Amino acid sequence: MGKAFIGLENSLIELRLTNVSLTAVPEISNPSLRVLKISHNDLPSIPPELAANMSSLRELDLSENDLTYVPLITHSLHNLKSLSLSGNPITSMTNTSLLGAADTLEHLDIANLNLNGFENGVLNKLHFLRTLKISTYPNIQHFNIPRVLENAHNLRELWIEAPKPPSQPRSDTAAAAPKTPKPVSIPTSDMRREMEGMLPQKLKSITFSGSGFNRLADNVLKGIQSVYLHLSLYNTSIVDLPSNFFKNIGKAVRNISLDLEYSNDQLKALPNPNSAHYLHLPEHVFLTDLHISGNSLSCDCEIGWIEFWQRKRRQYICPAHPWTESSSFNSHHRHLVSSLMTHSSDDCEDSADDLREATCSNKKDENLLEVLKRDLECGWGSAAPKLGIVPGIAFVSVFVVLLI
Repeated sequence: MGKAFIGLENSLIELRLTNVSLTAVPEISNPSLRVLKISHNDLPSIPPELAANMSSLRELDLSENDLTYVPLITHSLHNLKSLSLSGNPITSMTNTSLLGAADTLEHLDIANLNLNGFENGVLNKLHFLRTLKISTYPNIQHFNIPRVLENAHNLRELWIEAPKPPSQPRSDTAAAAPKTPKPVSIPTSDMRREMEGMLPQKLKSITFSGSGFNRLADNVLKGIQSVYLHLSLYNTSIVDLPSNFFKNIGKAVRNISLDLEYSNDQLKALPNPNSAHYLHLPEHVFLTDLHISGNSLSCDCEIGWIEFWQRKRRQYICPAHPWTESSSFNSHHRHLVSSLMTHSSDDCEDSADDLREATCSNKKDENLLEVLKRDLECGWGSAAPKLGIVPGIAFVSVFVVLLI
């Protein structure tokens, strides 16, 4: 394969050699190459001298290979912005493992490594890191994600992958007789210990992914410091969330969006994330978007809040509503709402359609919205009993002032 790319030295921009049973990296001399994906192979190492022939490389995907350490080639790729090492039997990461790409790296995937050692300063010098995929690494005692992210000041997105069975080197398995793998028990975690502490101020998106997650502790969002949070569950085994899950969210959070539609087949209940009737109420949270398409929920008063919330969302967020165009609408609040107006009119319709695609497992899989309208008369307050306190206090205060 060494001569396969002759003539493309100055024109080849992206090269994908995934899942082709490579045991060695072919000779590559392409200074114009921007993207190299050689995942799902049997590569035990990456020659560091390759870096001299790929000086423009921006994205390198080495996931699902046989690497047992972070390749030294990363120290010589001075334009590298995205690096994936996930699914390799790498056993240790030190404070110098990623030092070579510290000034350029923006996207890093180090999920599902066989780590026995992880120094807390691994990410300290990655000042431009914006997205990170990571696991909980059950072999590391007292592993704590906020501590690892202590100096990741520019991090915006965090993807946390549930632990999987350890990766096994594949290089010598081709000649060996096939063997039935022994089942490996992976300890489960509710992330209470792993998420204890304050997260970076700019972090706005968290995803929990993998069937290894069957529950989450009520404190996992407590360290959020951003005003806005997007929370996703992807392919989990979670049945429900703690009733006080959203009550313990970081005090700075004012708006939250939820995406639960990706293969969360066991999810049956969802507590009300709202603690406010409307946007930007101090120290209260308003749900700005909800995606639960394809879920089959247990429809009772615990999710009765969805119907009332949908009406409030149309009133305060969907731009077609005259509420947002009224001349009497306070300009300061208009500006705050405009920051949420990433939703067009079509987006608002799509959100309603998304709710229509959710069903009720205890109502013969009937449409969720139809059941909410017809059978559930419990409303918003049943799931969030404290919602009326602040507006009520405001009303009483005004009444007392008028009497005086």
